[in-house]
Amino acid sequence: MIVIQLIILQFIAHLLSDFILQPQSWCDKKDKKVFTPYLFHHGAIVLITSYILSFDFGFWKAAILLTVIHFIIDGIKSYIIQKTKIKNLFFTDQFLHLITIIGIVLLYDCTFGIHFLFELETKTLAIIAGFLLCTKPTNIIIKFLFRAFSIETPVESSDNDEEKSLPNAGKLIGITERLLALALILLGQYEAVGLIIAAKSILRFNATQKSEYVLVGTLLSFGIATFTGIVINLINGI
Repeated sequence: MIVIQLIILQFIAHLLSDFILQPQSWCDKKDKKVFTPYLFHHGAIVLITSYILSFDFGFWKAAILLTVIHFIIDGIKSYIIQKTKIKNLFFTDQFLHLITIIGIVLLYDCTFGIHFLFELETKTLAIIAGFLLCTKPTNIIIKFLFRAFSIETPVESSDNDEEKSLPNAGKLIGITERLLALALILLGQYEAVGLIIAAKSILRFNATQKSEYVLVGTLLSFGIATFTGIVINLINGI
């Protein structure tokens, strides 16, 4: 159980360093150049969040190793993007980062043992990780899923200002609905989640040209929140 707790802590650190604390401008600049100051800035954030959220004084060795591997993965990704012009390496990149986290935590536990500074609750850690995942990280995941299936954002065709979307409103709506859905799932209120989906469909589907786009986004958004809630419940049952 203590190993699972450290893996969840490092997953939280990854969500913070790779998504929440890393501006999109850094990602764009790293895609244009392999060795850029932003790559090193990002590496520093990875190191700091990984070590602090380990709650283990001796984890500095593993945090350094994790940062170095993270640095190498990001550098190779930038190199491939520049040489091949392949843009959609997001899921491969994230898979390698997650495998690295699990592998390093298991190696650290076998080599040095895990010694937390205080007692932790697996349920609490899993819930924190789940709610973090349902914010900005899921917005980015959905964006790359759209890109992978060549789903483009519908162009606003109306000149009526009242019918135009507010900037970033969709992102905020998505985050809010996922947080609400996840909370309801954790409380076992699955019927309420269905009512939210139905209510959103009634409110948003009056713009027919956006109906498919909204439907895909809604299903992905609620799907990720539902899957996250199921995983949290499974972890709590261990």
